[in-house]
Amino acid sequence: MSVEFLRQIAASPLPKSYAAPKDIDAVRILRQAGLVIASVDEPPLAAARVLAITEKGRIELLRFHYPEARPNQGPAKASWLQIAAQRAREAITTSHRRDPTP
Repeated sequence: MSVEFLRQIAASPLPKSYAAPKDIDAVRILRQAGLVIASVDEPPLAAARVLAITEKGRIELLRFHYPEARPNQGPAKASWLQIAAQRAREAITTSHRRDPTP
């Protein structure tokens, strides 16, 4: 599995088509791993079209982008998604405290 190729897919607008044999093979491998939703044509057409990155694929991207162990680095900064989730939790908790209980 090529995580770097998955990163390239994630950085480009989808759907995206590929015609090079090595790219088609990479898409096929990512599809078999359940990381992308794609259609792969068999020869003689030989093309691949990536339609979406699956939830599993996004988790893999995050896992490689934000590794668990960061040797010799300071504390990891929170991603925008973690910050948004924390703010949503705080907003819900605050609104529950304000609501009068009958």
